[in-house]
Amino acid sequence: MDKLGRLLIVDDDPMVLEAIEETFIDEYEIVLASSGEEAISLLTDKQNVEAIILDIRMARVDGLVTASRLKEINPNIPIIFHTGYPGEYSEKTIEKDYRPFDYVGKNERPARLKRAVRNAVEFYQLKTSSSDLINLAKVNYKMVGSSEKMQEVYQKIEKIGSTDSKVMILGQTGTGKELVARAIHKRSSRSDKPLAILNCHHKESGLIESELFGHLRGSFTGAYEDQIGMFNYAHQGTLFLDEIGDLDITTQAKILRVLESGEINKIGSPEITKVDVRFICATNLNLEKNVADSSFREDLYYRLRGVVIYTPALKDRREDIPELLDFFIERCCANGGSSLKVFEPKARDLLIQFDWPGNVRQLMDTVQSLIYLSPSYYITHKEVVDYLECTPYSKNSGGSLSEKIKEFKKTTILQVLDRQNHNISAAARELKVDPSNLRKLIKELNIN
Repeated sequence: MDKLGRLLIVDDDPMVLEAIEETFIDEYEIVLASSGEEAISLLTDKQNVEAIILDIRMARVDGLVTASRLKEINPNIPIIFHTGYPGEYSEKTIEKDYRPFDYVGKNERPARLKRAVRNAVEFYQLKTSSSDLINLAKVNYKMVGSSEKMQEVYQKIEKIGSTDSKVMILGQTGTGKELVARAIHKRSSRSDKPLAILNCHHKESGLIESELFGHLRGSFTGAYEDQIGMFNYAHQGTLFLDEIGDLDITTQAKILRVLESGEINKIGSPEITKVDVRFICATNLNLEKNVADSSFREDLYYRLRGVVIYTPALKDRREDIPELLDFFIERCCANGGSSLKVFEPKARDLLIQFDWPGNVRQLMDTVQSLIYLSPSYYITHKEVVDYLECTPYSKNSGGSLSEKIKEFKKTTILQVLDRQNHNISAAARELKVDPSNLRKLIKELNIN
């Protein structure tokens, strides 16, 4: 089961610490501290926690001082004061001086503390899903987009990055599955160790086995020298298996053995080596269907599945296209050493409207090609049409009438917002609607 969040529990009584841990261990990841100093040290070391349960009366550094120090390190993490001496500290005084998220007596029912923790974690996750998280993803992971679907991806990366959970990334080709894998590795405690990436798409089983496990010189025809395998290279780091659904059954069985025993041996060598790797996998296939038709092992599927992250298709997060356009234009011009090129408004409208069957990768390649091919610094609508070999209006296939109307509204509003630099009042004037009604539509259509 996916954990709901990560808690830091601070109490100098080991029996209380154990009791609280037992209460929350099934639903949350737990970090324990037996003193205020240890809690401060843990948070200083960038431990990723989403709520803190803090005893007040502790030896050496008490809970009030600890809370003050913890707030200096990260003012956003909600702190729940948990004390067995409610009469000694008035809730009103504590609220005034230290502003805890909640105050729960140790004599109260466990359900009261559970409710306080659930509310605190949800509050913190809501805060971290906003602009700070969006900016973090862009700066640290080169992942662009502020749509609701992308914020869900960023939140999962933050939640599971610091754990050793196996991760299965599902999504269409070109949606950025490798970027997600790189972000998870970078966020993990293994980030100073190697990230090994192997694309399994349409490769022969012998080649895959050699790349994964390595081989000794002369172990087969063409093995002219020893080769280290991905497992050994990624020892104590992360192994990302892209397009895992294309693996043949024989190689699947060998990977399952590694998952069960942590042992490998190179092709041509009887020597067994222990390896420690974190598995991240990705596929654009329906692996449950592959399991049903016996082309993918059921036992391997459930061992690798772990936490699931879905990377959305670009047409399902169309509101991110203007930001992606600006990001790719700026990066491409900077890498090419040229001045910034501009797409005329009608050209941008078409790029927003297009359905992008190849997703973000296709958009990136399109922008790059248009910038390199255009002789001018002003890229026209006709150039975009000619490059995409499409009519100015892409035809949406499938979907009910109401879905098509909703998609038309969303696309039209996005185009106008893009032209008006996200100024809602100016966009409302162009659309000839009241600004308050436009804001309602933006909310209804999940436009960020």
